[in-house]
Amino acid sequence: MESRKSPEKSPLRLADVFPDLVGEIAALLRDSRPGDPIADSISSLPFHGICRNYVLTAPEGTPSPWVVALEREEETVFLLGVDPSLSVVTWVDVVDGRDPSAVLPRQP
Repeated sequence: MESRKSPEKSPLRLADVFPDLVGEIAALLRDSRPGDPIADSISSLPFHGICRNYVLTAPEGTPSPWVVALEREEETVFLLGVDPSLSVVTWVDVVDGRDPSAVLPRQP
């Protein structure tokens, strides 16, 4: 299985790589979970690459026992893996058919 990592030289933020995705996630979180601090922190999360089509915001294998489903018009568009503290998103699964790896810059 393919795993693409962010460059080690300069840690990227999720918002640097996927600004539109971050905006959508934050808006859906604010609508469905008012006051949830995850909505405010999502843009500052690091980007750790893509593994098995999951956008990683923590190192691969980080425990994330909770999953938050975000819906638009009664259809799930994102699944978010959340760490045990219920405050940090560790991965994002885009389930609406978009391919997040298609917008990644090619690495040498």
